[in-house]
Parts: sequence; structure tokens; C-alpha cells
Amino acid sequence: MTPSPAVLPAAFADLAPFTAWALPTETARNRRRLASDMGEIRAFAEAMLPRLDAIAAHLDGFDLDALPKPEADLFAMMLSVAEIAPAIESYDQPAVCDGYDSARFPAVESHRLRPAF
Repeated sequence: MTPSPAVLPAAFADLAPFTAWALPTETARNRRRLASDMGEIRAFAEAMLPRLDAIAAHLDGFDLDALPKPEADLFAMMLSVAEIAPAIESYDQPAVCDGYDSARFPAVESHRLRPAF
């Protein structure tokens, strides 16, 4: 089954060229970072970074466990920013410098990184 194309809330339509980064899992975001060149990574960061406060404010109005598709895709793009940050800030390349192949450390996609209330 092919995932449906990413859609964004109208207020963030200018980010549509970067919806390839709207990936639902950590594994997919990691693979995208590794498959991208630094030009692609920097272009995505330059588009997203100035909008992060507005994105967070917008998403704050929704239940994280019941995001409508446009907001879920926007949230996934925000998570991709976290995935690419080390490539820009530390490595100046998509992969970890002198690091292990990330495929050796598969993410546990069902793990929740926040407390359940």
C-alpha cells in the first residue's frame, strides 16, 4: 500500500516543496537524511527553522494522538528537522563522522518518548 501524499495546513503551504520530509517513523527520517546531500538538507532546514515557533503554536491546539493528516504531516516534518540538525550542526555531512552504520541500531518505532497519562 502506497502512503497518501503529504498535505499541509493552509498556513504552511509554502513548505509544500519539502513534504518529502513528512515521514512517519524515525527509521524513514534517518534513511532520508542519509540519502540526501547537504544542499537538500540545508534547503529544508532554511525553510523550516524560521517557522518552527509558528508550527509548534499551531500544533499545540491539537491532540498529539489524534492529529488530522495535514497536522500529522507537518509534525513529521518538524521531527525531520530534529533528524537533520546534527548533520548541519556537528557533522557537515549526512552521516555521523567515523560512526557506525545507523542500520545497526534500528529504532523501536512503538516506543513513546513522553509519559502516558
